[in-house]
Amino acid sequence: MEETSEEKSSSPLKQIRTFQGDIATALEKQRESLFSIREQEAAKKDGIPQAFSSEEEISKRRRQIVMLFLGSFLLIGVGGLVAWFGYQEFLRRSAPPVIITPESRFIPANSSSSLNLGETSREVVLEQINKSLAGTASNELRHIILDTNATLFLQILESRAPGSLVRALDPVFMLGSLGQSPFLIFKISSFENVFAGMLSWEANLAADLGPIFAAPETLKSISPESVFKDTVSKNKDARVLYAGLAAGGGSSTPVLLYSFFDNRMLIITNSFETLQTLIDRITRELLVH
Repeated sequence: MEETSEEKSSSPLKQIRTFQGDIATALEKQRESLFSIREQEAAKKDGIPQAFSSEEEISKRRRQIVMLFLGSFLLIGVGGLVAWFGYQEFLRRSAPPVIITPESRFIPANSSSSLNLGETSREVVLEQINKSLAGTASNELRHIILDTNATLFLQILESRAPGSLVRALDPVFMLGSLGQSPFLIFKISSFENVFAGMLSWEANLAADLGPIFAAPETLKSISPESVFKDTVSKNKDARVLYAGLAAGGGSSTPVLLYSFFDNRMLIITNSFETLQTLIDRITRELLVH
């Protein structure tokens, strides 16, 4: 049976009006928004009340966000620690070895050797020192590291240095050799006491320290009339002891000489050239530091 044109045109309109009417009726009775109706319909389909579903979902998402942040911070922290330890290990392996300079090394040395003096006698100590200094090359500076201080060193050598001089010496001192020329460098706390003490010690200085700086034959050639004399070497005042007179009346090679550096160090050696080299190197070392 065919529908009339009026029925065809009126049927869809009635359906639309009926749907709109239902919505209008619901709004009037429950005073709810269109959005609330849709949310309730969705909750009904899932079988879960709307309010409960929304709160649980929010709480779940918050926990997820918190765990995400905590996990991120943990990964960043662990990664940072691993990177730091890796960098420190790289620095440790790539760093050059640390060279510990002995406290008694006032100037740079080409080589060094250590001596343990202990409870040895004067003769044994002198023999050990001479063996350590022997064979030093012409331009080599060798440092002899002793396990003692200046006061004990002079006591072991049975020196007759005045007490005022010994007390004015710093405990740390340097014994070495530049080529075949031995030297001693003492730091001093009182120039006046050391200078006066050295003048007083001159009478026994060759006998006390001479075996370090000269051969026994040279020491035996020192006459009773030989005394320390004032001299100037390259504008540097020094006191020097010669073994005797050379042919023609001139002075022979010095046996011992001593001088002061800036009233802060006492230098004892047997060569003017060594004295000047030591002064130049001490000056250079002080400028660097």
